[in-house]
Amino acid sequence: MIKAVVFDMDGVIIDSEPIHCEIAVEVLRSFGGEPKEYEIHEFIGVTNQAMWSTLKERHNLDATVEEILERHQEYKKRHFFQERIELIDGIEELVKKAAGSGLKIALATSSPKFLAEHILNSTGLMPYFNVVVTADDITRSKPDPEIYLKAADLLGIEPRFCVAVEDAELGMKAARGAGMRVIAFLNPNSGKQDTSSADFVVSSIRDIDLYKLNP
Repeated sequence: MIKAVVFDMDGVIIDSEPIHCEIAVEVLRSFGGEPKEYEIHEFIGVTNQAMWSTLKERHNLDATVEEILERHQEYKKRHFFQERIELIDGIEELVKKAAGSGLKIALATSSPKFLAEHILNSTGLMPYFNVVVTADDITRSKPDPEIYLKAADLLGIEPRFCVAVEDAELGMKAARGAGMRVIAFLNPNSGKQDTSSADFVVSSIRDIDLYKLNP
């Protein structure tokens, strides 16, 4: 019996993975690094802290991780706070339908809190979310299950009664590791998508039928 739905944000609620990759490349270059083709894609679903800790060493950047994170945040605000945010087709209807049917709703995103709250508020979805867990609330990035375990704990619902909607391989592994059922959304902008850890795979958010998840 499914009692809660836990959504990833980037690549599931908004089609932002290409934007995040472009911003990360811009930040890396601003510190003198030059990413290899598709290098940033390996960090889809990972927290900024984890990504820059790796890239700083890999590219021998002189700046501290904290300095890089500060600039990264500035670049994100410059983009996301000035541009109109488009929801992924079908996600608004799915969130509202899930909430209207009595299911609890949570967000489990590797993005920072300021960005997650801005996106949910600006798209009008915030009132439907009972719990929001971000990179600021955890110590271990996906694929570690911490973020999904925390979401379930805050919802007061056992993970086995939750279903996660993810686009990233690392996110799917995190949700599976937490003991949740997993719906993989095949987003062509989300880089490599190994869906082997998912229970269900959809090519459109509109294909998700939460009622069919309950036997």
